[in-house]
Amino acid sequence: MEGSMTWPTVSFLLLVILISTSSGEEVANSTKIEEPVSSAKILADVPSTKAFIESSEIAVIGFIQDPEAPEVKEFNTLISKHPEWDYGLSTSKEVLKHFKIESNTVALFRQVDNKRDDLILKDHPGINTEKLFRFLTINELRTVTDYNAVTAVGLLNSKVQIHMLLFIDKGAQNQEEILKEFREAAVELKGKVLFVKVDVSIRSNEKVMSYFQFKRSDLPRVAIFNSENETKKIMDAGPISSTRLRDFCYGFLSGKTDDEESDKKEVKTEL
Repeated sequence: MEGSMTWPTVSFLLLVILISTSSGEEVANSTKIEEPVSSAKILADVPSTKAFIESSEIAVIGFIQDPEAPEVKEFNTLISKHPEWDYGLSTSKEVLKHFKIESNTVALFRQVDNKRDDLILKDHPGINTEKLFRFLTINELRTVTDYNAVTAVGLLNSKVQIHMLLFIDKGAQNQEEILKEFREAAVELKGKVLFVKVDVSIRSNEKVMSYFQFKRSDLPRVAIFNSENETKKIMDAGPISSTRLRDFCYGFLSGKTDDEESDKKEVKTEL
């Protein structure tokens, strides 16, 4: 699959957060340098490469055909500055052929929706560590993804178009217990629904909260959203358990929305 640093069609939900984020400020703040403690695992053959991909929630592999190319140095710098991903490196002709690599490529493999995103380095003159970091951050989706102006792009670029949103303040009581239940439901629904934590203490995320007509006093609350047709549904207030979350998801996947339920109520009132 050939990937690029292009932007998908912008839905209203993404538009809200992009408008409210000033000049990539959050992106710049997220690129802080970590201690250089990471190194890439050398992948010498196809079986070891497949095993590496399958063992990681997010695997980042540098498929290197030309080790002397200047962008290889940038990739190595990325590894040392940002060790938060699992990195692999392969120069094996067998591996490159298997993964259909024709030139130096950084590929991100993610388990949450079984997707691969490629950044073909020769297609991006002047590629540097910051741009590589942005590519990974945009496409980094986990079992539960933190929502911000950068990850919003990756969420909307995913083939999984149903997003379950947990609106919560990072200082909320019982946050860890709620997130545990949220993750349990996310594991069962992997490939069908993307689970997203929306921290409303981040200013830009307040706009997203307003889109679902929540107030801080309502939180924590859960909503589900279809990024293709922008239908949405709010989960009733109450305990946030994995069982309730699963039932809520399956109800939405079956086609029920708040709008439909509202229409039914109006018809009954008119009769």
